[in-house]
This record gives sequence, structure tokens and C-alpha cells, in this order.
Amino acid sequence: MDLKDLVAQFGEPQKCYGHCDQMASPRVLNEDGMLIMGMVCHAGYVSRIIAYSRALDLAAFKSFVSTSLGPSMEVQDEDLRTATRFAWDLGLPEGSAEALKAAYWTQNYRGNKKSDPDRPGLFMCSSCGSLFVQPVSNRSVLCKNCAPN
Repeated sequence: MDLKDLVAQFGEPQKCYGHCDQMASPRVLNEDGMLIMGMVCHAGYVSRIIAYSRALDLAAFKSFVSTSLGPSMEVQDEDLRTATRFAWDLGLPEGSAEALKAAYWTQNYRGNKKSDPDRPGLFMCSSCGSLFVQPVSNRSVLCKNCAPN
């Protein structure tokens, strides 16, 4: 089974973590080398980034997250979590012991939504789909390139 199809089976909407009380849906952020998904709410807040692969490259995942955040937000090794998803865990037929590996980065590992409403946060532009950083209290759903001047 294709990795993207496999992930789609369990990538259901979840409550936005650390930003609002709305639902966040999975969105593809990157498919080059490993499948990288983001959990994105209606306002574009990316509460979690998840990489899926049969052979996970944690250094490449950290690099993707670091590049997405830019210099305003630092990624530390302890901010990344890993997991193994097994066939039985995914509801797949018996026979395959290990289905895929996943790495997670969540914006609020080192704080909570009440700590600083003006803290930088990662968002996805509702127009072009690019990732950008802005204060969490900002209501813009557009990156600088798509926002009207």
C-alpha cells in the first residue's frame, strides 16, 4: 500500500492543540523523500508536523522543521518525538510486523497557549500553502507574499 494512502486511513481531524478549540485537519507539507504532514486549523495554525516513512531520517525531519520555522523559533532534539506504527495498530491485515515510522514536532512542547499570546507561531498560508511565522495573536491567514499591501 502506498504510504500516502496508508496515512490517509488514520489521519483524521483532531482538536487544534495550543491555539484554538477548533478542529485541525491533516495537510501535506512535503512528499520529497518522506511524507510530511501538518495538522492545520481553520486559521492556518500548524499545531503539529508529522513525518512518515518506512525508514525515518530524523536529521532530515529536524532540518525541514527548522527551515520552516526560520531563525525566530529554535528546534531542539527533545522537541522531536518518534513512534513506530504497526500493522495491527493501523487496522491492516496480519503478516506485516512493522508498517511505518513517524516523527512528531508540536509547537507547544515547551509552553502553553496562556504563556505568551504574542509568541511566534507557525502558520500555513490559506492562499499559497506556504509555511510562515507570525505572532499567535495575529489573525492573518495569508503570508507576506499573498497579503495585500
